[in-house]
Amino acid sequence: MPISEATYFSYALPAMAGFVTALCWPIFSEKGSDQGNVLFSMLERARLILRKKYKAGVYLVIVGIFSFFVTNYLPASLRFVVVLLYWASFTGCLYIFFAERFKFRKVILFAFALFILYNAIQSAFFTEVAYMGITLFSFFFVGTKVAFWKKLTIFSLAVFMLIVIQGVKQNYRRITWEGNFEGNKISLFTDLVKQKFANTEDFFAKEAFFPIYYRANQGFNISLVMKRFPSFQPHDNGVNQLRSLAGALVPRFLWPEKPDAGGKFNMKYYTGITIEGWSTNVGPLGEAYGGFGVAGGIIFMFFLGMFIRSSYKIMFQLSRKKVPLLFLWTPVLFYQVTYSAEADTLQIMNSLFKAAFFMYLLYKMAPSWLGVIRQKYSPRRPAPSVNYLKPVT
Repeated sequence: MPISEATYFSYALPAMAGFVTALCWPIFSEKGSDQGNVLFSMLERARLILRKKYKAGVYLVIVGIFSFFVTNYLPASLRFVVVLLYWASFTGCLYIFFAERFKFRKVILFAFALFILYNAIQSAFFTEVAYMGITLFSFFFVGTKVAFWKKLTIFSLAVFMLIVIQGVKQNYRRITWEGNFEGNKISLFTDLVKQKFANTEDFFAKEAFFPIYYRANQGFNISLVMKRFPSFQPHDNGVNQLRSLAGALVPRFLWPEKPDAGGKFNMKYYTGITIEGWSTNVGPLGEAYGGFGVAGGIIFMFFLGMFIRSSYKIMFQLSRKKVPLLFLWTPVLFYQVTYSAEADTLQIMNSLFKAAFFMYLLYKMAPSWLGVIRQKYSPRRPAPSVNYLKPVT
């Protein structure tokens, strides 16, 4: 690192502790709770609705897969909307999973899982498999009583497979991206995994774990920010964060030159390094230090965590009070937020605001897909009220 460990950890440790504390802050309000009897009541209500609405899940999967194939043919200003439609296919999987009377649900879920794995191998990007997989399986196992040893086994196998994928990913990308590879990518990936298992003596060597350490560790980038600010560049007092907030709110067709998420702008601004052909970022932690220094950066990270937590709470409040199936749209609303530590403030704000607006439009145009019942009534009679707060027994 270009700075001492003491300097780095005196900022990074309390800042991340504040972020995680805010992110995991308990929700004491029953209306916004995401656990216990409240969650079980919401899931049971969802099952009752999806007995008749299972086709909505099938439609979401079909639309999502179609959107996946047309995304790259659209202009950048429209691409994110279509990406949201693609992510909606994961919500479609949740709809299908909880529609327990739908006889083809296992076939569709299995086929969709194969599609995601196939696409991950073809593109050499496995982020979706990891983060979407964690999100979906957290729903699949809600209320399921599983022995601790089974949970530990499943968790260990998942971690083991991620280690294997991370261990072969770099070599796989080098062959497929730089070598003009024209063969079968699935066979190539399988062969690399077999080679990984064949060299058991090197499996747990330090060199084998270096790609994982390199991928998971963002400390070097942040230390570059801490070296640059304020010695070579003064703290900007949040100017770039405000720019990110504006970029999340203003559409690109109104602001064509607004910064892109992905790290290219941030790396140049915060570290002075220009990156081409690959992606890395300083994360919100680096942005916070560049904007406010040590004390201000710690406070910023805490409030960023509170913002994400509050957004999550509002989703559950709306789902419990007004939009019964909204909480099953977690993959759409919070997918990019789940890896916020390696992204940037722009990506967090941009994905949340746009996804929320997308959900608002869906609520207005197709409320029944969200479990909203709008009964027709005679003008001579008062409209019937539907109490979504009453738990299902």
